[in-house]
Amino acid sequence: MKYIYFVIPLLFFVLSAASAAPRWANTVVQGQVLAQGRPVSFALIGVMGTTYGTQANVDGTFKMEGLPPGEYTFIASSMGYRSAEVAGVLVADQMLQVDFELEPRAIELDGVAVTGSLTRTFVKESPTKINVVAPTYLEKIPTANVMEVIENINGLYQQVDCGVCGTNNIRINGMDGPYTAVLIDGMPIMSSLAAVYGLNGISPAMIQQIEIIKGPMSTLYGSEAMGGVINIITKSPQTAPPFTLNAFRTAHGENAIDAGGSGNWGRWSGMASATLFHNDQYHDENGDNFADLALSTRTSLFARAMRRDDAGRPLFEMSVRYYYEDRLGGTSEYIRNYTRALRGSPTIYGETILTQRLETIGTWHLRANTGARIDVALNHHDQDSFYGADSYNARQSTAFSQLLWPLRLDEYQTLMLGATMRGQRYDDNTGATGTFNTVGTQLTNNPDNRWIPGLLAQHEWLVSEGLRLQTGLRIDYQQDHGWISSPSANLKISAGESTTLRLNAGTGFRIVNLFTEDHLAYSGARATILLEDLAPERSLSGTASVQHIFDFHSNPMSLDLEGFYTYFTNKIEPDYSQPGKIVYANLDGSSATRGLSLTLSQSLTAIPMTFTVGATAMDVFVAEGERRYALEFAPDYMGVVNATYRLPADWRLDYTMNLTGPMKLPQYDQPFARDPESNRFSIHNLQLTRDITLRSGSLLQPYAAIENLTDFTQDSPLVDPQNPFGEHFDTSYVYGPVHGRSIGFGVRWFTR
Repeated sequence: MKYIYFVIPLLFFVLSAASAAPRWANTVVQGQVLAQGRPVSFALIGVMGTTYGTQANVDGTFKMEGLPPGEYTFIASSMGYRSAEVAGVLVADQMLQVDFELEPRAIELDGVAVTGSLTRTFVKESPTKINVVAPTYLEKIPTANVMEVIENINGLYQQVDCGVCGTNNIRINGMDGPYTAVLIDGMPIMSSLAAVYGLNGISPAMIQQIEIIKGPMSTLYGSEAMGGVINIITKSPQTAPPFTLNAFRTAHGENAIDAGGSGNWGRWSGMASATLFHNDQYHDENGDNFADLALSTRTSLFARAMRRDDAGRPLFEMSVRYYYEDRLGGTSEYIRNYTRALRGSPTIYGETILTQRLETIGTWHLRANTGARIDVALNHHDQDSFYGADSYNARQSTAFSQLLWPLRLDEYQTLMLGATMRGQRYDDNTGATGTFNTVGTQLTNNPDNRWIPGLLAQHEWLVSEGLRLQTGLRIDYQQDHGWISSPSANLKISAGESTTLRLNAGTGFRIVNLFTEDHLAYSGARATILLEDLAPERSLSGTASVQHIFDFHSNPMSLDLEGFYTYFTNKIEPDYSQPGKIVYANLDGSSATRGLSLTLSQSLTAIPMTFTVGATAMDVFVAEGERRYALEFAPDYMGVVNATYRLPADWRLDYTMNLTGPMKLPQYDQPFARDPESNRFSIHNLQLTRDITLRSGSLLQPYAAIENLTDFTQDSPLVDPQNPFGEHFDTSYVYGPVHGRSIGFGVRWFTR
């Protein structure tokens, strides 16, 4: 903590000096951004070949000052729209009018994103490869679970960790869930204890878009971003529909209502959403006497407010989210006779997880149109759970703040400076934060408290018209390991208007949180043994991607080819082989993830159809001396297909498919031996939707869907389910769906 007292004043000195640099003041360019005759609020306007740019007001108008004389191409873009360009604009010492007309689109090839640089930027101009999931994509599958949406993105894979309670995580390019940072509006508040359950509770009604980066992002987002970033961007109160409703039911007993609304009151605007989910039907299709799907009741409430200045630009933003879930899994006898008194039963096996979570995020915009801001996030997560007879109660509180100050150094260079502070308190009823005697009575309680200050800097340089270089450095102070640095470098090369090459390299680090990532192992006050002082996991990553737009007149096709490689040192793997103990040590060797990914996207007018096809081949392994072996639950290859076919009378048919190749699986001793490798399988989904415009102007969308069309299921994911309290019982043999075909019906309603 002592370092922060001189680091922060130094940072403010640098900011003050840089902000005093001279600026161009030659011209004024103004205009308006429209779409179908309506203003596009807060669209991003940029000048191609420069670092100049601005953001439109709530009425779509904008003003750009200080652009040196010359001939330029202006570009405007917003989430959910095709970018528009105005070329050959001669800028001199005069007032100019430049207007834009945008077209809606489902595939985000050239939209706006924030994840790659912490500021709003064009996807096509970013040196970092960013995958953007548009709002329309969230409507292709009838689900209240965001995990089921993003697993249909090329290179992403949903891994279910527990065959009884259904906890899960998202793997990016084969890397385990803890290596992916999950953010809400850029805030890293979904880590550790919350990461296992919290993503399922994010209401689709609150989501504007999802941004995904497959590669190291520790420079901007810290330790959890070694493998990539998933950033949930919430809807802005100014652009959110006045009212939305989505209600559906499936044959598996899933019922959901997802509603949201927004309004404006002078300089204030606000929105709110709520998701209610309930599933109480017991299914046992594989005959192991355990529920195939965990039963659950979820409530997710979200509210966001914003205050604007006279021009409609945000001054202050604040959001609050509350999440509650009651999750239940186990044997038929446990579920059919369940009451709260049955929790922790030593004779009838069941798993129950009661989760409550409260979080708030606030942003204070310090200078209009510059991106300078202060972000603050607070959250508290409480979990009360039983795994069989073992109790696991945990509480985690996290506070995060950051100061970001972007600076335009000249016509071709920008600099982002930032300071961060993260605090975390963790407490539970296991040996992670306490000591126990031989009969399991807790003797002491020592909650884990830690503060992590950090500094970051990112420089972007437009070297030439087709060459953009971005370099960054982050340093964090860890109380157990001192200062840890994370440098990165990103290069974007434009070979004409149709071809873009991106080269990315960076290092990452991760402090393994023993208290939250393996909490099942701590059940029953299992002793934690550290064979050594654990060093942080480190990684060196590189990616190379090329994007080419094939000019098929009104039907351009986008081709994305990406190669990736990540090399890990000091990787920490837990050893559960000793009864009553969990032993941690740094791996005596290295681990690597490498592969190749290909994605094709196109919108066809003659058919008419929009589709995306993707495939990823990868190799994830550990090397110890001369021994080399694959890691579990990392498929050899994956594939996805997403297609929308528009039918007459405003009907449309959505088709999604994901293919999963063979993967290494856990091994068990006889007589419980299982196949060491899974077979490849594919999951197919269909949804039929009709768009009905009502006289009021609102949009009604009834839909029907079939999930898992071919009815594929794996065998029971449980080992020795007949003896769940025995030493051989295991719940981790999950590689595919355990529930088959399901039919669902629903309706959406949007007011305008």
